[in-house]
Amino acid sequence: MVLAVKAENLWIGYMDEEENILWAVRGISIEVLEREIYCLVGESGCGKSTLGNAIVGILPPYSVTKGRLRVFNREVIVEDEKHYEEIRGKLVTLIPQNPGKALNPYLTISEQFYYVFNSLYELNKENSLKKARELLGIVGLDPEQVLDSYPHELSGGMQQRTAIALALATGAKIVVADEPTSALDANLRLQLLKLLLRLKNELGLTIIMITHDILSATRICDRVAVMYAGKIVEETSTREIIENPLHPYTKMLFDAVPILGVKKKLVSYLGEPPRPGEYIKGCQFSKRCPKAMDICREKEPEIIEINGHRVACWLYNVEGGEK
Repeated sequence: MVLAVKAENLWIGYMDEEENILWAVRGISIEVLEREIYCLVGESGCGKSTLGNAIVGILPPYSVTKGRLRVFNREVIVEDEKHYEEIRGKLVTLIPQNPGKALNPYLTISEQFYYVFNSLYELNKENSLKKARELLGIVGLDPEQVLDSYPHELSGGMQQRTAIALALATGAKIVVADEPTSALDANLRLQLLKLLLRLKNELGLTIIMITHDILSATRICDRVAVMYAGKIVEETSTREIIENPLHPYTKMLFDAVPILGVKKKLVSYLGEPPRPGEYIKGCQFSKRCPKAMDICREKEPEIIEINGHRVACWLYNVEGGEK
């Protein structure tokens, strides 16, 4: 078993103008295996993109870190030090949330491929064009239709596939996909999920997918981690989280999402996740939780493991309730 990513008690925050630290990721410990698809799921503001940015190595200079983060046994975060040499853009790469904004509007797609290949491997234009055609073919695009185009001349789905091809051009073994389906319709969303699964199987990639859509996560992921207020509140296999979700927040995410072809009542939950720096006493979900107990409002639960299923909830802790 080879670990692609390992975080140990990782904290990531941002320093404001008054030098207060707003913690977006709070004490997370995860292990991502090589050649698996690992999904981070949660509402906006839960810290999943911050964690993804830490893995890729694109945290802003005003970020603050504690704990450890390893990428293929290379320590990239050790307490307040960051070491991304030979990692960022080479071993790990990013599929952006909005490819229309991430792609350079002033360069054709062929010119953007040349920039990547020349910067990393010093390829000339002829060889970079050859490699670009191969990669565009892999992601299901016609190279002759795409290479001479500017980003705005491509559809949203084509932009997303082009961004994936550019990410693959780096030769990275780990791909962080930040909300890759958020701007696509249902049909294109399914096609993109199938593409990511195929790339994982054919190229041996490790994919960390960040999404708010828990149903999309269950379609392709090997394991799912649910985040809330900067912490992992539940983590298990995809099958287990579908058949036996434990945390009330995970159940809320399933209840609030429509399923095509299934008639079900959608449940609306009031409130929003706390923002960094506005955390409350006790469990951060207690104000929204229909099963909150007195201890939930007094003490934040630690994550525990139950038959390979990790959950942070007093309902399953000896001190709080059942086990």
